[in-house]
Amino acid sequence: MIIAFALAACEKPANIPMEYEGDRIVVNSLVQEDSVVYLRLTRSQPPGAIVFPEVANAGVKLTAGTTVMAMQFRTIGGKGYYVSDAKVTAGMRYKVEVTAAGLPSVEAEDTLPRKPLLREPFAQEGGNRVKVYLSDLPGGDRYRIRLYKARKLDSGSFAPAERRQYRFDPSYNNSFTDLVTETYHEYSLIPDERFDGKEILVVLQTRQVLVKDEVLLLEVSGLTSASWQYLKSLQLQEANRGNLLVDPTQVFSNVGKGYGIFAGISTAWVEIPVK
Repeated sequence: MIIAFALAACEKPANIPMEYEGDRIVVNSLVQEDSVVYLRLTRSQPPGAIVFPEVANAGVKLTAGTTVMAMQFRTIGGKGYYVSDAKVTAGMRYKVEVTAAGLPSVEAEDTLPRKPLLREPFAQEGGNRVKVYLSDLPGGDRYRIRLYKARKLDSGSFAPAERRQYRFDPSYNNSFTDLVTETYHEYSLIPDERFDGKEILVVLQTRQVLVKDEVLLLEVSGLTSASWQYLKSLQLQEANRGNLLVDPTQVFSNVGKGYGIFAGISTAWVEIPVK
């Protein structure tokens, strides 16, 4: 079965090897702390499909604990989303319930993870190392790390312009020995098993030499168990694509009686001017 998953407001095709059981609602939303909820609803299709119809006129109920949050349908970038009127906050459990004519009702729920704590970012011209301290709190945490070249907006703030590939510097990252590789990547998924409750220095080696006065943006996202399993399954599926010697990877879903993902994520950004 092929289902169109939305990740960060973009649809990402995911091949899910399972017997087709009829059309189901596909829920797509990574719920970001201090942001409104963007909920994308599509209909699953039989194997071979390349078009995934939006679920129109759905009944959507979003709750924060016992409080119902109002949702409005909006078209963004040519695609339909159900958008909450209010922003989500840490410390609450969020649940979404969706009904649509002719399709089984679905539901999913998750919390928000802890936001990563970052300090003292540094990068120097002529080199290829980006450094930052990550303070991990006691208890299980999971992270996604991405690095961007930034562009300056008219307001004076910076926004991501393009991904920068990197790898972990083997001379610094003893906590990431299982992740050290000669290959450069656009993102990494890291559990805190080796540094739980500690502050560590994270050092990234970039593919490109750093240029004076350019600005980088480092994005470190805290993940819940659900968002971690979803992103890990996508990562594994991509790594195994075209490899006939391994079994197909099933993309993780936490949507009851449907497909997709509804999971929490909390992102910290730091601007890194190249000195």
